[in-house]
Amino acid sequence: MTKYKEYLLKNKYLVLFISVLLLFGIIVGLYLGISHIELLREDINYYVTNINSKTYNYLLFHFFVLVIGVITSFFAIGIPLLCTLIFYEGMSMGFLLGIFTITYQVKGLLFVLIFLIITKLFYLICLIMLFSKTLHISRKMIGKYIYKTDPSIIINHLLKGCMVCIALVLIYDVVLWFSGSYIVSFFKFLLT
Repeated sequence: MTKYKEYLLKNKYLVLFISVLLLFGIIVGLYLGISHIELLREDINYYVTNINSKTYNYLLFHFFVLVIGVITSFFAIGIPLLCTLIFYEGMSMGFLLGIFTITYQVKGLLFVLIFLIITKLFYLICLIMLFSKTLHISRKMIGKYIYKTDPSIIINHLLKGCMVCIALVLIYDVVLWFSGSYIVSFFKFLLT
């Protein structure tokens, strides 16, 4: 537990930035979901009635976006891409929170919280860790060009961490693809 506390204290501004970005995304998503609830109510009911047949296949999307984010971090372009991805994830969480809570009240809120824990929590944790590592890669690469330093050992270590994050996300996506609909449908009783 001390390592986590030490990491959070060392990177408090990064944690604050990611938290604000995620919170802003959630607020925008809540606004969009609440303001368009009448247009979406029929789609929500259709989703709930067909929840058993849904699959959650994020494998290719996550793979390409994360790999592109890591590769472009060598040129500092990947940082805005990953910031946009974190904002998007916050926005989608806020959107789901808004539409399910308005449609099904407290039961909808409980269902969507469970749904988000199952489908997004692990991915979001890995995305934040990946963002931290790619930010360090970008800083080291900028330092290489400005100060003419050799960050190859550190960058190799950071790249290994990035690959571990991507591998964990892909394993998670495969598990979610095959068992996600079963796990989510288990909590369908909350919406009846």
